[in-house]
Amino acid sequence: MHKFIGSLILIVCSTFSFSQTENKNLNEQLGEMKKYFLAGDYDNFAEYTYPKVIEMMGGRSNMVNATKQAMDKMKNDGFTFKDLSFKDPSSFLKKDGELQCTLTQQLTMNTPQGKIESEYTLIALSSDDGLNWTFIDTSGKDKQTMLKYFPNLHKEIIIKPRKQK
Repeated sequence: MHKFIGSLILIVCSTFSFSQTENKNLNEQLGEMKKYFLAGDYDNFAEYTYPKVIEMMGGRSNMVNATKQAMDKMKNDGFTFKDLSFKDPSSFLKKDGELQCTLTQQLTMNTPQGKIESEYTLIALSSDDGLNWTFIDTSGKDKQTMLKYFPNLHKEIIIKPRKQK
């Protein structure tokens, strides 16, 4: 469980650029999240993290501190995020009053062993019909695993397998 949560932090804390979706608020909030992350403003960045992820991390303060520590450690270990972009936004689904969609995120990172390019699914969720969005990074986990931790996800949500080269 701790390894899963750690993976969520590392990927959720990536920089963000994105493919346009049909929801203007979603597009703008992805941009805001990117701005806060790049500025190292993890407190405001946490505004865009799905509340259950924050709960799993032991609260907002713990999540903010863990994010900062994880990012500092990665940097000290020679890992740098070079790019993150989004593509293939899914259709919007609704379950229990929550609007949900996914995007494929493409992450490029420099490591001491060379460049890594990965694709993961990012889940976007809104409990107010698309006005405000929060996010869950699947960290390459499959749909069954994500449903175990987040049973509120729509059964038709698309979570693609992780790709890495």
